[in-house]
Amino acid sequence: MSYSVQQIKFECLTYIKEFGARMDEWSIGMADDPEHALFGLCGVDPERDIWLWKPALSVNAARTVVDFMTGRYRLHPARASSAAVGGRCVFMYRRSTVTEGS
Repeated sequence: MSYSVQQIKFECLTYIKEFGARMDEWSIGMADDPEHALFGLCGVDPERDIWLWKPALSVNAARTVVDFMTGRYRLHPARASSAAVGGRCVFMYRRSTVTEGS
């Protein structure tokens, strides 16, 4: 199932509101393999960190979401994002502030 630009923007904003974080604590990107981007390249902990990914209707739709969220809401572009070459899935995450031994 693929999601429209509006559906993905709504999901992203809902997550941010639900988890009470400031916009600048979140990162967003696009990739063909969002699980690898999140957990492999960005180092997101699937158990501790807050994250989501959604397949967009197209690469252009994914780029529209990422551009909107980084431009309007100032989310950080994810290091692992393949926005330059394209990726149909949008991923977003907020890293946990809890560190080992805390």
